[in-house]
Formats: sequence, structure tokens, C-alpha cells
Amino acid sequence: MTHYGSGGQSAYGGTAERPRFANFMLPWGVGLVSNIVLQAMLAYVLWEVIAGDDVTRFNGTGTSLLLIQLPSAICFALATWLAATVHRPPSRDSALRHCIAAFTPAVLLQLLVWAGQGSDLTTASFLAQVAVLTVGSTVGFLLDRLRTR
Repeated sequence: MTHYGSGGQSAYGGTAERPRFANFMLPWGVGLVSNIVLQAMLAYVLWEVIAGDDVTRFNGTGTSLLLIQLPSAICFALATWLAATVHRPPSRDSALRHCIAAFTPAVLLQLLVWAGQGSDLTTASFLAQVAVLTVGSTVGFLLDRLRTR
């Protein structure tokens, strides 16, 4: 026995009556997968193509900002935009639920990064990562809002 009737309608009677948590699954999945893929591509390009064996190229503040922080913010922006784009109505019509659907994947991945850094996390790197997460996610969310208006 399936939960779907004829025409692809769910047993709940459509997306309006679907449990609220289920409305978040698609945006969170898209946001997590796209963010992981984009960050992995960024890491490959930075560490294998640009840096190679010479990691001293990232010692300067300007170089770190240009080669690490800015591309990471772009990854967060794209992942947040994709997560917000696939979030469907009627859950999308609620501003709070739409923000939860869009921002949760980026915040969750950043929390995992901080947990992985452990004692290597300094105040300066924490603040830089918060700024990158905030700027990137906000730009991605605003891109979605511009697209829908």
C-alpha cells in the first residue's frame, strides 16, 4: 500500500496538508548537497591547483580574504539561494519557515566545521567564518527574494 493516490497526490491531500517538517526536507537536502559539493570543489581548486606544495601563499590577510573567504561566501550564497529556490508554497509563504528552509543547511555545515576544528578555532577565525556565513547566506537569500519579486 502506498501513500500516494492517483495523479501523484499524497495521502495528506497535497502539499498544503503535508506535515510542516516534510516541507523542509527538499530545501535542506538541496542546500546541504550543493554546499558540500561547492565547498569540495573550492577546496580542490585552492589546495591542489593554486597552492600545490606551497601553502605559504595563504599567509597574507588579503590573500586569505581573496582566495579563501570570498569564494567560501560565494559557496554559501549559491547553496542558500538553491535551498530557498526549491522551497515550495504554501510553506514558502511564511517568512519564518522560508528563512528556516534557506539558512539551516549553511548554518548546520558551519557548526560541523567549528566542531571539527576543536581547539584550533581562534577568535579571529571564528569571527571571519561568522562574517563569511552571514554575508554569503544573506546574499543568497536576497537573490531568491529578488527572483520571486
